[in-house]
Amino acid sequence: MRRIQLCAAGALALASFSAFAADHVVIARNGPGGRHFDPATLTIDVGDTVTFKNDIAGLGFHNVASDPGAVTAFHCADACGTSPVGDATMNAWSSTVTFPTAGTAGFYCEIHGAPGGLGMSGIITVVASTAPSIDVAPGPVTATTEAGTSTNATFSIGNSGTAALTWNADVTSTDCAAPETLPWLALNPISGSVAAAAPATDVDVTLDATSLAVGVYNATICIHSNDPAHAIVSLPLEFTVDTPDLIFSNGFEL
Repeated sequence: MRRIQLCAAGALALASFSAFAADHVVIARNGPGGRHFDPATLTIDVGDTVTFKNDIAGLGFHNVASDPGAVTAFHCADACGTSPVGDATMNAWSSTVTFPTAGTAGFYCEIHGAPGGLGMSGIITVVASTAPSIDVAPGPVTATTEAGTSTNATFSIGNSGTAALTWNADVTSTDCAAPETLPWLALNPISGSVAAAAPATDVDVTLDATSLAVGVYNATICIHSNDPAHAIVSLPLEFTVDTPDLIFSNGFEL
């Protein structure tokens, strides 16, 4: 009897591997140079976050609010929300805002600035990323079969970015810096490309126990790509080889 499953373990449960958004920091400062945001001008990618902070080296009575018409609206200090939430305070506040849409977002301190770039103010430009973003799912591969048989598993390589993803894969029993040939493990295909917004590519994993003893075999599938954030994705694999079922000539199983 053969059993096979694809599962994710621990913190990777049912998760895919993908590129992470960047977090940028803007600090509300009192000086030198007068009250200002540092930096006052920032360019970020869609999906990135910006963490606004009151300068712990010189706390001022500040907050941060978006200009009318900003691509993402926010009003923040100790927290973000409609006044009085987000009103100016002397606390060592820190609030993070996500920017999911391309465009511009002017911002200002309601005490020391005004919309339109007046006084203590700044501007964030949010641009659409033009990079590929690899997604490998569902996670670590686990398979079980009997000695003397073989079985198959499948994982997929997708692209959630905005440029074509090119990739190739190899395997190792140590780490991805040292690829190996493992006679019991084969991938098909071993390379390819996925256009932006195109369906994911399925990769077939053949696990051959015809020459393996009963036991557990571990390896890593290494996926190399042109994703600038994740040039290598390591996909753990665990292959369990069981003792064959014993079936007598009368058809009864021991």
